Amino acid sequence: MLDRIFAIIGFLALIAFMGVVTMFVMEPDLWIVTILVLCIGIAFVWQDLKAGDNQSEREEGGGSES
Repeated sequence: MLDRIFAIIGFLALIAFMGVVTMFVMEPDLWIVTILVLCIGIAFVWQDLKAGDNQSEREEGGGSES
């Protein structure tokens, strides 16, 4: 659970940073690239959060793998 909180905080910090950069540079091309990259990042974070605890249970699952 704590890793999800840190992931969300880090992603919100990235969004804030990119918002400041795009406002100071004021280039439409940079806005397009920034929005596309942030949308891809949001999709990955959303999938990870949506997966729930299933992934952590598989990682902690144990020694049945050889």
